[in-house]
Amino acid sequence: MATDVNVVRELYALAKQKGVLLTCGFNRRFAPNNVALKQLPNKQMIVAEKDREHTLQDAEFAVWDLMIHSVDTALWLMDEPVTGQTARVLRNDAGELLQGYLTVTGVHSQVQVITNMDAHANNELVTVQAADARMTSNDLLQLRVATTSGIQIQHRPDWEPTLETRGFAILTRAFLKAVSDGGANPVSPESAIASHAACAAIVATFKAEK
Repeated sequence: MATDVNVVRELYALAKQKGVLLTCGFNRRFAPNNVALKQLPNKQMIVAEKDREHTLQDAEFAVWDLMIHSVDTALWLMDEPVTGQTARVLRNDAGELLQGYLTVTGVHSQVQVITNMDAHANNELVTVQAADARMTSNDLLQLRVATTSGIQIQHRPDWEPTLETRGFAILTRAFLKAVSDGGANPVSPESAIASHAACAAIVATFKAEK
C-alpha cells in the first residue's frame, strides 16, 4: 500500500528501467459491470459510493486501502480530462475515518466519490448518468439500466466465480497476455499515478490540520 504518490512514480520508473511490466491491481476496471458502465457514451455524472458498517480505521489507512478503489473506478470511468478537484474528510477524535468525499469536474461531466465508514451496511454502488441512459452497478453483481423504454435489471450468473465478477481473473489474464505478447500495460502507469495523486490530495486535506 503506497502512501506517497512519489513512491508510485519511482516504482514505475524502476520497472521501466529494469524492462519489466508493473501493473497496479485496480481490478474493478475489469469487472464486467463496470466495463458496461465505461461503454456508456456521453457521460454527465459519475457517482462511486462505498459504505462500511461502523468500521473503525485510521483515516489515512482507510483512504489508501479502501477509498482508493472507488477513486480509481470513478476517474477511469471519466471520458475527458480532469479540470478541477476538491476533497472533504470527516474523522472522529481518534483520527479514524467517518466519511470521505472527492469531487472531480470535467468540461462535460462531474464525478462524486463517497466513502462512509459509519454506515448501516456494507455496500458498493457505482452510477453513471448519460444523455440516453442511467446505469447503476450494485456490489458488482447487479446492473440496473434505466432508459426512456423502461428499466432492465441484469444479474451476474449465479455460477460465475467471484474472481471473474470482481475483475481479478480478467486483470490477471490481461497482464499475462501483455507480458507474453509485449503488449500495452492493462492499467496504464499514467492513470494509476493519477488515482494515487487524487488520494494523496484527499489525505493532504486532514494532514494539514495536524
